[in-house]
Amino acid sequence: MNRRISLILMVAAILLVAAFQVYWLNVNYEQQNRDLRYRTNFLFRETILDLRASKLKLDTTARLRYGLPPDVSRFMDAIRSKITDSATATQRPSHPLEIISLEKKGGLGLADSVPRAGYRSAGRFYEFLIGIDSLQDSLKVRDITFAYTATLKKENVDVPFCVVRSLDTLKGVNPPKPEWNKVTVGFSNPVTYTLELGNTFPFLISQLTLQVVFSIFLIGLTITAFVVLYQNLKSQQKLTDIKNEFISNITHELKTPISTVGVAIEAIKNFNVLETPERAREYLDIAGNELNRLSMLVDKVLRLSMFEKQATELKFEHFDIKQLAEEVISSMRLQFEKAGARVYLSTTGESFIINADKIHVTSVLYNLIDNALKYSGNNPVVHISIGCDSGFCTLRVKDNGPGIAEEYKDRIFDKFFRIPTNNRHNVKGYGLGLSYIAHIISQHRGEIRLESEPGKGAEFIVNLPVND
Repeated sequence: MNRRISLILMVAAILLVAAFQVYWLNVNYEQQNRDLRYRTNFLFRETILDLRASKLKLDTTARLRYGLPPDVSRFMDAIRSKITDSATATQRPSHPLEIISLEKKGGLGLADSVPRAGYRSAGRFYEFLIGIDSLQDSLKVRDITFAYTATLKKENVDVPFCVVRSLDTLKGVNPPKPEWNKVTVGFSNPVTYTLELGNTFPFLISQLTLQVVFSIFLIGLTITAFVVLYQNLKSQQKLTDIKNEFISNITHELKTPISTVGVAIEAIKNFNVLETPERAREYLDIAGNELNRLSMLVDKVLRLSMFEKQATELKFEHFDIKQLAEEVISSMRLQFEKAGARVYLSTTGESFIINADKIHVTSVLYNLIDNALKYSGNNPVVHISIGCDSGFCTLRVKDNGPGIAEEYKDRIFDKFFRIPTNNRHNVKGYGLGLSYIAHIISQHRGEIRLESEPGKGAEFIVNLPVND
C-alpha cells in the first residue's frame, strides 16, 4: 500500500514538473513571437522609408527653396497624417487634398480662408507635393521584397514573408486603428504596403533551443531520479521481506538445537545416564553436534551484520592453505559419512603458504565444500584441488550435482539469492554463503568464478594472491 502511494506521488510530481515546463515554454514562445512581430514590423517600416527616400532623389536647392527637411519621405507622411486627421475630424469627404482649391478663377489657389498673398507660394508647394507623390509608382513590391530580405538577413532573422500592395482610401468618420505591419505612403493617392509573415514556428523554436533542451533534460532527470528511487524502494522492500523471512526461519532453527541440548542435559541429570558411559557419550555427542549447529547459525547472523556494514576487518597471517583444507575436510568427516559422500583432494605445486586471513579463508573452504555436499544429491562426489605458483593459489571445488543454469550464473553471488525451484527448497539455506565468499575473496583482492552446465555439476574456482 505504501509503495502504491509512493508511486502515485512520484507520477503526480513528474506530471506537475512536465506541466510547469510546458507552461514556461509556452510563455517564452509567446514572448518571442511578440518580439519577432515588433522587430519585423519595425524593420519593414524602416526599409520602406529608406527605400522611398532613395527613390525621391530631391536636389538640395529644392529642399532649401521650400524649407523641407532632409528626410522628405517622413515629412510627406507627417503632412498626409495631419490632413487625414483634419478631414476625419470635420466629417468632410475623405480626400486629403480638399483643403487646396483649384477653382479660383481658372488658376491655382487656396480656400477663401487662406490669405490671397499666400496663393502663389501655396500653389508652388502643392505642385511640389504632387511632383513628389508621382514618384510613388516607382516603389515596387519587388524592390521592397528584395530590400527587406537583405535587411532580415543582416539582422539574422530567417522567416518567410510576403508584401501586399493596396490602394488606401479614408472611409468613415473615426480614424482607423493603427496596424504596425502596414506602411502607407503617398499624398494624393496613398498606397498601403502590408507585411504578412509566413510560418515562423521553426525560427521561434530555434530561438528557444536552449530552453527546450533544458526542459527536456530537467524532465528526463526527474523521471530518471524517480525511477531509480522507486527501484530502490522495491529492492529495499524485497530485502526487508527476505530478511524478515530469514529471521523467522533462523529463529525456528535456533530453537531446535537449544531444545535438543536441553533434553540431552536433562536426560544425563535425571536418568542416571552417567552410570552408562556409552549412553552418556551418545548424549554428549548429540549435544556437541547441536552446539556446533547453533554456532553455525550464529555465524550466519554475524555475516548478515557484516553485509549490512559492507566492511570486513581482515587479519593477515602466513599459513599453509593445503594443510588448512585437510583440517576442514577432517572436521567435516561425520557429515561426509552421513551423506555417503566421496571427497578427493589433489594438489599441484611445491609451496602452499599464503598471506591471508585464516579464519575467513577457513569459512570460505567450509562453505564451498558444504555447498558441494548439499547440492550433489544422492551419492555425492566432491573434488577439491589446490594449485599454487609464484603469484596466486587456485582453489577448485567441484560437485556432481544438477548444475546451475546459465541465467542464474550472474546472480548466484547476490545476497539472499537462491535458485528458484517452484517455491520449494529441498536444501535448507539463507542465500548468504556464496555472497559471503565473494565478499571475502574480493577483500583479499582475489576473484571467484563459476563453471557449470545443467546436469554436469558445478565447479567454483577461487584465485587468491599468495601475498596480501
